[in-house]
Amino acid sequence: MAHKTKKQTDSLSDEFIVGLDVGTTKICVIVAKIRDKNNIDILGIGKAPSDGLHRGIVVNPTKTVKSIRQALDEAEAKANVEISSVIVGIAGHHIRCIQSSSVIGINNPDRVIQDQDIDRLIEQARLIKIPSDTTIIDVIPQEYIIDGKDGIYENPAGMFGIRVEGKFNIVTGLISSIDDLSKCVLDSGVDIDDIVLEPIASSCSVLNETEKKVGVAMIDIGGGTTDIAVFKKGVLKYTAGIGIAGNLVTNDIVESLGITDEEAERLKREYGYATIEEIINDDDIPVKSIRPNEPRFTKKTILARIIQARMHDIFELSAIEIKNSQIANELHAGVVITGGGSLIKGTKELASYILGTDVNLGIPTGLSGGLIKEVESPIYATGVGLVLYRISQMNSEDRAFKKVKQNKGEKFNFKNIFMKVKEWFDEL
Repeated sequence: MAHKTKKQTDSLSDEFIVGLDVGTTKICVIVAKIRDKNNIDILGIGKAPSDGLHRGIVVNPTKTVKSIRQALDEAEAKANVEISSVIVGIAGHHIRCIQSSSVIGINNPDRVIQDQDIDRLIEQARLIKIPSDTTIIDVIPQEYIIDGKDGIYENPAGMFGIRVEGKFNIVTGLISSIDDLSKCVLDSGVDIDDIVLEPIASSCSVLNETEKKVGVAMIDIGGGTTDIAVFKKGVLKYTAGIGIAGNLVTNDIVESLGITDEEAERLKREYGYATIEEIINDDDIPVKSIRPNEPRFTKKTILARIIQARMHDIFELSAIEIKNSQIANELHAGVVITGGGSLIKGTKELASYILGTDVNLGIPTGLSGGLIKEVESPIYATGVGLVLYRISQMNSEDRAFKKVKQNKGEKFNFKNIFMKVKEWFDEL
């Protein structure tokens, strides 16, 4: 990689956006260049096996830092840029969503609702009891009711009223998990521009505005966790994570067939089916034994039974979380599945059967050029989504590169992390 001078690096930070998806199975880095607000090129992709995480939580910081650095180095080499800062995705079954509401009175003489009134309304909504090891990441407005008039989804500042009620979703997460991930990213030698919930990032790349408006659930099947996000009227209504995902499918194959993790992953990828009904020819599958020179075979249907049992669990638990959103019957756009676990043949059909609704496969869109063919896969949904979210955030405030310049000199502080996530939610 060519050496970058300080001046060149400064200009690059104004033109390039880097998404960092720290998953349980893989680390993915996406380097994008903005040609203009409607044209985005993918210049570099970096991938590395993820060592040091379990179900989305850092359990070995040293290995995690090494994996992140490996993915960053590959992305830098392919894009021929020096990465100085990234947008990081966060997920895991520790992320929860709690419904809350609050009400205030407006005592202004002219009865005009002001921004500070909305801030007061949100602060009241935050006054809920949560475990001591968790923190409120943010309060997401769902609906405002002014003097009994409901159906107000935009910030009502500037409207008239004497009584304002708000309905909110409170998103919480483990303090230790957020801090551990942040420290690993910083220790890998890059700064953090923003931290984004991965279900929201993925939704930016695989869902369109119409789907979010009429109602849709997204199920992102990763390696360690499966993340669920439910949208209606254009806003996030519910999010949750479950600790069953692709790695457990692989582990089931290992234990059932007595083979290595690598061989189990290969069989799942090349011959796996999530439902037996999708198999046309029940062919023999060659299996590499742990002991050399001992050829083995199994049937596609045997492998499918192993996979189907665990995938069935994933979608049953996802159905429970979708039901917990309390709007399961209002999701007129059905369900979109994405993530590496969605690539097993027959997954869409199994999900449709269990969930009782239309299911589509979510593939990243919204890109213009560069390595777009290479990222047109559900495994890149979060990485691409992180980039697209960041761009939409900047475009929505008509400050496409200004914010990066302002933040570049700031020293990242763990205390600032929640304010950064709060800012993201406020602009969602």
